[in-house]
Amino acid sequence: MNFDPFNELGGGSALRYDDGQQDDYCLPVASHSPETERLDYIHDVYKYHAGNVPEEVANLLNDGTTRRILDVGCGTGKWALEMIADFPDIHITGVDLAHPPITVFPSNFSFEIHDVTKGQEYEDDTFDVVHVRDIHAGMPDYHAMLTECVRVLRPGGYLLIKEIEWVPKLLDGGDAEQRFPAICAILESFRDALSERSLDPLVGVNVESYIDSVEGVTDIQYSRHMVPMTPWSDDPVLKYTGQMTRLAMAILGGTIRVMLLDHGESDPDGRYAAGIEELKDISGQPIWYFGSVVARKEGELDVTEEEEEEAEEGAVEDEEASHEGWRRDEDT
Repeated sequence: MNFDPFNELGGGSALRYDDGQQDDYCLPVASHSPETERLDYIHDVYKYHAGNVPEEVANLLNDGTTRRILDVGCGTGKWALEMIADFPDIHITGVDLAHPPITVFPSNFSFEIHDVTKGQEYEDDTFDVVHVRDIHAGMPDYHAMLTECVRVLRPGGYLLIKEIEWVPKLLDGGDAEQRFPAICAILESFRDALSERSLDPLVGVNVESYIDSVEGVTDIQYSRHMVPMTPWSDDPVLKYTGQMTRLAMAILGGTIRVMLLDHGESDPDGRYAAGIEELKDISGQPIWYFGSVVARKEGELDVTEEEEEEAEEGAVEDEEASHEGWRRDEDT
């Protein structure tokens, strides 16, 4: 596949092309600034509200063997780089439609250009963890994508999903459309534009139903996370993620501009600017949600001979290091 990830159309929004045809993901590539900044802001929101991985996955990744992770739609690569810093024994394969903005890859992070709407290019039972985050804007068959993710998981491996809800709300349960009419209207147009492309704009809302319909998974844990759209909270974490959201929202207008023009919006810039003006007022306490899923593939995560050897080598190295330290203590 030959991609031109920097093909510029309308106002500097880079759309992605596959053999001359625009692919289903009609937002800018992650390596195209300021989209890089927007995605990294939202990454911090997810991390502060739900963590990069849950505790049970962290325990698996700390067991002394080289665990393989597939990062589906790896975007800027920030999640993968943070994971490698926290769990140096893992190996991550990141896949996306265009190269992430990384100049030097760690030895245990490989990247492949791949259109996952056409299935996964890996054998059954390959990965210990599959990570999926915010790829619904290019996924005409989200259920099929999840089914493929489960196929390439090893029995007992973990599937991690996070998807945004594009529906602003108010903390007090009031009418968000009345309080923030411009931002609600432009996001409604965005949802309609996604629907026109046979994409589900409410994957984040329906992610629990999606995972429930996938065969071969068990121990499903679903959670829904509330995030401020502006830094109105006195809680340090909520204040920070509210600030990150507002920064991301300021960029989103350019991100979805071409899509809205194609949808028939005559002045998407003006309408979006009005919405951003609304978000300068932190008194309204607007919020948004994202859905998070942790699930396991049915079966037990058996230890392979290679993993047993790795664990034994690691134990020997730890014992030698400990014994060497004891001798040095004795000498002093």
